[in-house]
This record gives sequence, structure tokens and C-alpha cells, in this order.
Amino acid sequence: MKPYIKTFDCGLRLCFKRVEENRPATIFVLVKTGSNNETDENNGISHLIEHLNFKGTSKRSSKQISVEFEEIGANANAFTSKTNTCFFATALNENMEKCFDILSDIVFNSSYNPVDIEKEKKVVFEEIDMYEDDPETVCQEEFYKNFYAGTPMSRSILGSKESVGKLTREQIVEYVKNNYTANNVIVSVVGNFSADEIERLTEKYFVPFFKGKREIEEPVKSNVIIPNKSFGFVKKDIMQTQIALGFPCDNIFSKDRTDYILLSFIFGGGMGSRLFQKVREENGLVYTISCMPEFNQNGGDFVISFGTNKRNEKLAMELVKKEIDQLVEKGISEIELKRAKTFCKSLIINSTELGADIAKSNASNLATFNRVVPIEEKLKEIEEATLENINRLIKKVFDFSNVCGAVVAKDVDKNLFGVFN
Repeated sequence: MKPYIKTFDCGLRLCFKRVEENRPATIFVLVKTGSNNETDENNGISHLIEHLNFKGTSKRSSKQISVEFEEIGANANAFTSKTNTCFFATALNENMEKCFDILSDIVFNSSYNPVDIEKEKKVVFEEIDMYEDDPETVCQEEFYKNFYAGTPMSRSILGSKESVGKLTREQIVEYVKNNYTANNVIVSVVGNFSADEIERLTEKYFVPFFKGKREIEEPVKSNVIIPNKSFGFVKKDIMQTQIALGFPCDNIFSKDRTDYILLSFIFGGGMGSRLFQKVREENGLVYTISCMPEFNQNGGDFVISFGTNKRNEKLAMELVKKEIDQLVEKGISEIELKRAKTFCKSLIINSTELGADIAKSNASNLATFNRVVPIEEKLKEIEEATLENINRLIKKVFDFSNVCGAVVAKDVDKNLFGVFN
């Protein structure tokens, strides 16, 4: 059954998918704003607002919000990305109206008390410290900073202690006013309801926060970003060397997106992949190694990442380079493609089992493409992928003149990427 989609006069969009089984229902509220919408000066404001929206409204204190969610057994949370800020709650079907009430209140009626702002900044500082202690995250941040230099994608989602520390209540209120607008908001619901019932709840709890008529803007389809060849190095007192290297690929609107995903499964996406078999199974140099593409409106990146002991870092890098060379020279086989197709289709079908995953996927589809991509269309794209096109993409992607990389280590070897010269 196709999801029910409605755009209200104010520009707010509703996406509802009915599931008749007796399972928990989910409401997912997506606001199209994240670190990409920020400046260097207010970097981290989207994420701070996500935190502050649980700190109290004109109707509820922070404690009341938590207690009311717990009273109905709801699992509620939120997250911020480079493009979106999202809030969600999963509960029994009979408690969904209460979730509508609480979520709409915290997202669009938060008080932003100055005392709460200063306290929550300290919480965010702790979160920044937590991620600074994670070498994989530090490596990822360093990679994005270099790969997307000069674009919004280079900014950290959390911001820095300096940028977050300087944020004022006036800046926060103004940012919410400019970005938490009806045409930037999608309410996605999955559960055993009628479309009329969900439309009524949206009309009751969300629409009153918006006035006037707003149009939905078409998604901006930017050109592919081609980075300058660059490598970043971060010294950290850690046991392993953490490495990321990546190449530019097409943006999220590319017709080849599915082929990139299949390629990543074959090259480094699972235990049967080439990188896992060569670097871990045959040589024992890593615990894990991954390869995956990430797509956005500004472009895309095809990233290989792994951690290894200092004495093995050069050999591991040489093996990765050798596997890339063989991939470019010989391409992939029909057997590998068939296995990747089966694996990819299985993942997509499994993702339709949980209502929370469906609600998130539908909201993300609407935010990006202005439509919900049917699962049948996704499966068809996988089935129609060809060996010829993927082998063409291999030669396009693995161009060493555009490679970027990042290393986090106790003793940094700045010649580590010399194999790519």
C-alpha cells in the first residue's frame, strides 16, 4: 500500500503509512536544517537546539516531558545530521495521540530558558569530549574537513566548544524562527490507523503552530564536488592508527546511486568482500575494514576506513592500494554482483519490518526527493544493475589525483599516503 501524503496550506507535509499488524506505532518529525545551514560562527546551533527542545516548554518542564513519555511507555529521542534535525517517539497505537501532543509541544513550543541554555552547553561540551576520545570519529571529522573544504559539508555537526559557547538565546530563537518553518517540516507516521485519523491529529497538534501559506521548494541538485588531493593528520595518544581515504562520487540524485552501493558491498561492505578477505582474513592486519559511499545534495564520497597497529599501517595501506589497482584493472565478476544484489535486496526488505525505520525512511525520502521511493522501485534498480556500468564506475571513482585521506595516530607518519603518489 502506498503511503498517504498530504501538504497542508501552510506548507507542512504529512506522510502516513498504515500497518495493520498489532505493533508499536511511530511518529517521526523531520526539520530540514542541520550543520549545512549554519555558518562558521554559529556552528553547532542545530544540534544544541535539538538538546534544548527537551528542556521545557510553556506547558511542560523537562521532567514532565520525560515522565509523560515514560507513563505511556514511549521510546523518544532525537538526532541531528548535516541536513536534518529529527525527533521521534515509538509507542503503542492507543498512545499515539499523546506522542503527537508532546512532540509538537517540544519541537515548536520550547522556552529556551537562558539558564537551561548554559547548562545544556556543558552537556554538549561533554559530548564533544566523548567523540574526541573516539579515534574513528576524529578520523572521520578530519576526512570530511579536507574532502569538503570550503563547503558546508566540512562543518562538524556538534560544532566546537568555542562556537557553541558563544551562542546566545537571541541567536537560537532567530535560528528556530528562520528554519523551523512549515515548509521545512515533515511529519511521518507509521501505525494501525486510518489516514483520516492521522490527518486529524496533525491538524490538531502541528498545524496551529504555522500561519500563512508556504510553498515547497524543489531540491537543489548541486554538481559533484571534486576535492583537491589532500591528507590530514591528527596526533592522539591511542594504540591503533586510524585511517580513512576516499574518492569523489556522484550526488544523491544520481541514477548510478544503487550501483555505487553494490560496488561498496563487493569491495568492502561485508565479511566476503575483497578488502575484508585480503586485509583481515589473509593477513590479520585489522579487526574490521569498511567501504561505503555517502551521498548528499552537494556530491558524494566513497570512503575506505580501518584501524591497524602502528607496525602494520604501511603494509595495510599497500594492500588496500593493491586491491584498488586490481579492481580498476579487472573489474568485478558476475558472481560477485549476484551475491551483492541478494545481500542488498535482503537489507532493503528487512528495513521494512520496523515501523520506526519506515517512518524515518519515508521522511528522508520526502525531504530529499519530494516523494517516497517505493520499495519495488529500489528492488528493480538493484536487479537492473549491470556489470558493465559498475566496472565503468570503478574507473571513474578510483582516480588517485582526487584522493583525500586522514590519519589519527600517536606517532603520525606523513608519508603514509605515499603509495597514492
